[in-house]
Amino acid sequence: MAATLLAGCGAGSSGITISVYVGADSAPTVARAAEKCSNSEYKVVGYPLPKSADDARLQLARRVTGGDKTLDVLGLDVTWTAEFAQAGWAVKVPAELAARTEKRVLAGPLKTGKFNDELYAIPAWTNTQLLWYRKDVLAKVTGKPVTSPPKLTWAQLLELSAKSGAQGGPTQIGVTAAQYEGLTVWFNSLLESEGGKIVDETGKNVVLGDGKNREAAVKALQTMKSVATAPGHDPSFTQTMETEIRLGMERGSALFEVNWPFVLSAMQQNSAAGSVPFLPEMTKFAADVKKPTNDQLKKMNELIRKKFDFAPFPQVAPGVPARPTMGGGNYAVSPTSIHQEQAWKAIECLTNEESEKAYGLDAGTPPVLPSLYDDPEYLAVYPMAKLIRDQLQENTSSVRPVTPVYQAMSTLLQAKLSPVGSWDPDSLVDELVTAASKAIDQKGLVP
Repeated sequence: MAATLLAGCGAGSSGITISVYVGADSAPTVARAAEKCSNSEYKVVGYPLPKSADDARLQLARRVTGGDKTLDVLGLDVTWTAEFAQAGWAVKVPAELAARTEKRVLAGPLKTGKFNDELYAIPAWTNTQLLWYRKDVLAKVTGKPVTSPPKLTWAQLLELSAKSGAQGGPTQIGVTAAQYEGLTVWFNSLLESEGGKIVDETGKNVVLGDGKNREAAVKALQTMKSVATAPGHDPSFTQTMETEIRLGMERGSALFEVNWPFVLSAMQQNSAAGSVPFLPEMTKFAADVKKPTNDQLKKMNELIRKKFDFAPFPQVAPGVPARPTMGGGNYAVSPTSIHQEQAWKAIECLTNEESEKAYGLDAGTPPVLPSLYDDPEYLAVYPMAKLIRDQLQENTSSVRPVTPVYQAMSTLLQAKLSPVGSWDPDSLVDELVTAASKAIDQKGLVP
């Protein structure tokens, strides 16, 4: 219905319409930004893709290969850049625009738009996982108040969870451990934090089994197994996704969870509704939580953060910054577009400060422009903004393997990694190398 209504709008005075296709969740916000980016030269119109990421990717690929001339701007998941670039489904960013983008976008998200060191997509929004924890319980376990976000290692999470359990407190460490994309993200974050990689810079060769990469993989897998088999772990650990681990924290079962920033908004909503037992005082905001003012948001966050707070992604080695895997979406231009010049202009508008702020405030997706992380209005909604920015730098972030066959590779890796903890870390590395190589060589069936 939304697509039909938008399609009914007229073009700019020149008769040019620039279509922007993005994921269903982001489509309403992008549609509003597109309307503001329209001018006398062209009209920008946003359309939603299917809700399923796989279906969205397939629709874009089919329309490009079918020569669809009405396809202008493609909303790409950050994992699709290499595939679309190599296949010729996305055109290279013009040199002048690429240079401007290099100067204005955070270093981490910028990496997600590149293939073979060239820019094929402009970062639209980004994401990074944080460590969320029960601040009140941690103070009880350590015997001292938590005055600043703790920089903890995975080993310390296990130690503190065990101590909490001994005191009758929550013991679970929530992570994305089910057999899906979240499992690849967890493994990749640990691997990159140890200095390892799955493929080389070309994306054509698997290096996971070589030297330091193998050592990093073994350490990453040992960490995963330790978390999966720790006393007091979630009985459904091998089936947990983002929602399950969020709910485990809200029920009071978890001391820690590694999750995206959206969990703060969920905590606001659910604690105000009275469904979070350790935050009964939040029910006084029940009438305000649907459309809170910035002042109300600030008061809610201050109250919540006395018991539930955020910290940097856990380190593998003490003192060595972790490199959590980024999420997000990018804008690319279809080679079938007959208005490529205008499409790039539209993308510049769709990634300016006003649009980026709207994505953050309305759609809940962190912006790619560093300046917005100091914006008072944005900070009211995202008190963790500056930590998010810190984790999106060159050496404090990582991308998933940059290869045109990423979708198949991730699926094959998930099949080997699941169920987490049932394998021997050292021998599993060889199986992961074989799985990744099958994807590169395009051999075998994807499970």
